[in-house]
Amino acid sequence: MEELDTSETSFTIEQSSNAAGDPMLTLHGELDISNADMFRQTVEKVVEKNPARLVFDLAQLTFMDSSGIAVMVYAANKVSDIELRHASTIIRRVVEATGLTEILRLDPS
Repeated sequence: MEELDTSETSFTIEQSSNAAGDPMLTLHGELDISNADMFRQTVEKVVEKNPARLVFDLAQLTFMDSSGIAVMVYAANKVSDIELRHASTIIRRVVEATGLTEILRLDPS
C-alpha cells in the first residue's frame, strides 16, 4: 500500500485495491485547495490505467471543499463508475446538494 503525505496540511492518501481488484483511494484528514493538486495528480495516475471502477474511501476524511469535489468529477469523466464509501453526513449533503449523485455514487452506509 502506497501512502502519500503532506504533513503541513494533514491530508494523506492511501492507494490500494478492493476485494474485486478495483483501485481504491483512502483519504485521511482535510482535503482542500491547499492539497487538491496532489490529490489530482494521484487520481490522474490511477485513471490513466483506464479502470472500469474507482472507489474513494472517505471514512477518515474530516473535511472536503469544492476543490476535492472537482477532482472527483474529473475522475468521473474518465472512469465509468465512481463510488464514494463511508462519506460523512456533511460530505453526503454536499454531494447531494450539488446534484452529483448520478456520477459520484454514494454507498448506502
